[in-house]
Amino acid sequence: LAIGDNFNKYLTYAMNTLQIAAEVSAHTSGLDSEMKEYINSLRNGILEAYSGIFQGFKNSSKTELLIPYAPRILQFLDSIYMEKDKDAVVIKTAIRVLGDLTDTLGSNVGSLIQQSSTEFLNNCLTSDDHMIKESAEWVKLAINRAISV
Repeated sequence: LAIGDNFNKYLTYAMNTLQIAAEVSAHTSGLDSEMKEYINSLRNGILEAYSGIFQGFKNSSKTELLIPYAPRILQFLDSIYMEKDKDAVVIKTAIRVLGDLTDTLGSNVGSLIQQSSTEFLNNCLTSDDHMIKESAEWVKLAINRAISV
């Protein structure tokens, strides 16, 4: 975040590493509680990294460098949403990443986000958790802005 869009020279390496970590964390069925806790911690770290990257590139002339990674990130978010035993902390971070992605990339990914994450967003909008619901409302506004541009 501190180096902003100067991170572009590390972007390919970081995004590929995050993608591999996301794939490792994709399957939690049949795992014991300690391993599930580890996987949720890994997912949260991946999401925090994505968030920092998006925030670092926000309002930059280099945001287009992030566009090719959006489908894989959205796929990762969908895999988290489809998880039977969702972790509240991971869901909170995931909805914020969806917002950061939308806010940073805007109309470049508006329709892709609308197709991919509608069910996840709607679920978060009806959450009993105030923080999840509040984040989802911000994401919905960001998506509406991205689509209307």
